[in-house]
Amino acid sequence: MIILSLSLAAILLSIILGNRLKVNTGVLAGVFAVFIGILGLQMKAKDFFDLLPDKIIFTVTVITIFYGYLSENGTLSAFISHMIYAMKEKCALIPMAIFLFSIAISSIGIGAPTATAILAPIVMSIAPRIRQKSTLLGVSVSYGVCIGGNFILSQGGIISAAIIDGSTEYAGMGRQIMMKAFLISLLFYLAIYLVIYITGRSRDAQPFYDTVQPPPYTKQQKQSLLVLAVTLVTTLVFSLLAHFLPAGGLRTFFKEFDLSFIILLGILAQSLLHLAEFPKVVQKHVPVQMLVFFTGMTLLMGVAQRAGIVEWLSALVRGSVPVPLVAGIMACIAGVMSCFSSTLSVVIPVLFPLVPAIAGEMGLSATLLYSAIFVGSTSAGISPFSTGGFLLVSNCQVREEYHSMWNQLLWLCITNIALATVLFAVLGVISCI
Repeated sequence: MIILSLSLAAILLSIILGNRLKVNTGVLAGVFAVFIGILGLQMKAKDFFDLLPDKIIFTVTVITIFYGYLSENGTLSAFISHMIYAMKEKCALIPMAIFLFSIAISSIGIGAPTATAILAPIVMSIAPRIRQKSTLLGVSVSYGVCIGGNFILSQGGIISAAIIDGSTEYAGMGRQIMMKAFLISLLFYLAIYLVIYITGRSRDAQPFYDTVQPPPYTKQQKQSLLVLAVTLVTTLVFSLLAHFLPAGGLRTFFKEFDLSFIILLGILAQSLLHLAEFPKVVQKHVPVQMLVFFTGMTLLMGVAQRAGIVEWLSALVRGSVPVPLVAGIMACIAGVMSCFSSTLSVVIPVLFPLVPAIAGEMGLSATLLYSAIFVGSTSAGISPFSTGGFLLVSNCQVREEYHSMWNQLLWLCITNIALATVLFAVLGVISCI
């Protein structure tokens, strides 16, 4: 029990001290993990290396390098500019177009934070020119990247599926479960966005004829779009062949040819075509801090699991929460936690390991619990205290809307968490009938 208490204290201290001292929380978590593991649990060096999330690190690295090329040579920005220009006379539909494009750009692997960083400066500069509220355009980006970032080919889906695959009870079911979680999140955020879009759009949106036509795509950008298209089609074809080919060596090949391997071939093509400078792409676009954050917290959670944290938390939930409301409570906890810490680096690694024990002992659907944590943790992404929300507010071009936008995004964050809690509490009650 002493080691378990130390592990719990270490998780809280890592988050608190990391935010207070401006130190990467993963470094603190890794240090705590080493000391508790060696001194308290007599773990060996090999035990720590076994806990490292090497597959996740590799996958996220190659995906961010691949899309880093598209960002570095201006392909993504050029595509957005051409899309906006094409709709210059249909300004009332621009928020919806931004929403759909945000889903697309974040779902193909670039991830929600990076997609927001790319879209925010461009999108927020449009609001005053078409007489639409900055909050509506910001919400279009935030909800869009939130949905896309949850897709199984994006960072959120990849990391979450890998953690599920690492469990004994649900090994190999990560993508299947996360696809269902993605569909729930799609319906959840789409419903909220449609309400905001219908009630918040300006009826007197004006065309902006003064917009200068974007320059044509450069040779590098055309090649980048071609590599992107070939890579995405290859990914889709390999996935379909892995499912529909008859059992045998060929099906095994396509099944084992991981998404990250296809992306790696795409990076090779980008490098051979010299579509950008590789060192700059790695330096500017690989989320090293997030990977360190995630690795350190994974180590600490691995140590905490050996100390019995999963059994302790499972018993706590079983003893204090009615079975039908467990999913709702998990969504609420995930949402509140994500207000103060990273969803992918802290919330998911901390809460996902609890699911097998809770689902098994309380007779609940593991998919429902994973989905509750997943949707709940992403529901705070619009908060102005989060990276995405802050990027949107900081790029607001209408000074008079700055403070109101800050407050509106904060209230939307609270509303998202409340609605996610209610939704999964209702689903939990229905599943128990």
